[in-house]
Amino acid sequence: MFTTVKKERKLRDQECINRLHLDRSVEAPEAYGRVIRMNSTYLETVDYMYKKRGLMSFFGIFAIGSIGLFVVFLLFDVISQYLDPNWDHHDESEIIWTTLFMAILSSLFIIGFIAFYRTIGEWFRYTHYPIRFNRKNRMVYFFRGYDTVLTVPWDEVYFTIQLTGGRYTSYNLYGLVMKDSQTVKEKFNVDSDFTESNSLRYWEFIRRYMEKGVPAVIKAPGLEYYLPIADKRETVHQGWIALTSEYESMPIFKTIITPFLALAFLGRFIYQWTSKVPLWPKDIENECRIKFSDPYIFDSRKNPEGYR
Repeated sequence: MFTTVKKERKLRDQECINRLHLDRSVEAPEAYGRVIRMNSTYLETVDYMYKKRGLMSFFGIFAIGSIGLFVVFLLFDVISQYLDPNWDHHDESEIIWTTLFMAILSSLFIIGFIAFYRTIGEWFRYTHYPIRFNRKNRMVYFFRGYDTVLTVPWDEVYFTIQLTGGRYTSYNLYGLVMKDSQTVKEKFNVDSDFTESNSLRYWEFIRRYMEKGVPAVIKAPGLEYYLPIADKRETVHQGWIALTSEYESMPIFKTIITPFLALAFLGRFIYQWTSKVPLWPKDIENECRIKFSDPYIFDSRKNPEGYR
């Protein structure tokens, strides 16, 4: 679930067929509410998993909670045994060793779950993984998640879209950093959607911003609100909006799955409050410095009260 994959491999045929070109328009642009801030220097967006993060965390919470309850009941049973005045202590050694073994095994399971969720970026990592598209110096900055940033020239990125199979298909928009014309050095994910059109519209929003600037995308749908997470953690209210916003166009379906969303929101709360806010290195901030006279400075300060 991290946003980049550092693994050298050969370029796939499907990636060649579905390559997206910087000088070709493919759809009408749409931002889909994923923009953190936009100005004449750079466009900053969230990673493709931002709105979905927390869904996996619920299962981890459920598993750890179940193990924790098991340990509590086990200890309660042992304490009750010791408080029983009629107990003759003939099996005391067996009880102690069994309790110790189960406690150690449960602790290992809990540590394993925490390590797993940390590995996939849900706990004890970052609240989000921002991407900056700097149109002034034509660079892309991708926050990897290990206190490192992928920096690559916009004109050298091999953008493509791929359909992933399985029971639930999705279209993944990503950029490839190439070692040579046929060898991929690193991949970074930009978007994932169930429809190709949506992914292409989001790609067109980014492409048009980089090639033509703010005036070319300022009226694009999905820019009504800017995500209020620039250099700060989202509030509880903002987290709920982020998690449920994808279902706003399906009110009946949203009502049906609200109990599940409530459980997922608990996972999102844990994910957010065990993670730290990502901060760009100073050298990148210097490269992305905004001019004081810039007429196009948009961020969450433009949002309605309560969503800033």
